[in-house]
Amino acid sequence: MRSPADNPASLFIYFRLDASQASQALHRLAAMQDELRARHPGLQARLLARTDNQDVTEHTWMEIYEHPQGLSSAFLADLQSAVRSLPEGLIAPRHTESFAELRLPCGQVA
Repeated sequence: MRSPADNPASLFIYFRLDASQASQALHRLAAMQDELRARHPGLQARLLARTDNQDVTEHTWMEIYEHPQGLSSAFLADLQSAVRSLPEGLIAPRHTESFAELRLPCGQVA
């Protein structure tokens, strides 16, 4: 049996970027997510910016990827390939965390 970590339901990737790169990063990441959605039907992809950061020279952004059937290994490989195609130095190293929904076994009530 596969563990939830082998097929995460939600993938959260956060990174920092220089504020001067924000416009270029937004265009490149939005295009990357559009291409991933086209190649992986049902994929939900979002891009968020941290709101509690007062630093005007550096931003913290987060990508979120979810799929009703979990994120396949094919998607994860495609995502890695897409990120490698981004211009070098556009974003800082990415930090990835994956989560799966917790559910009570059938017949048990919270």
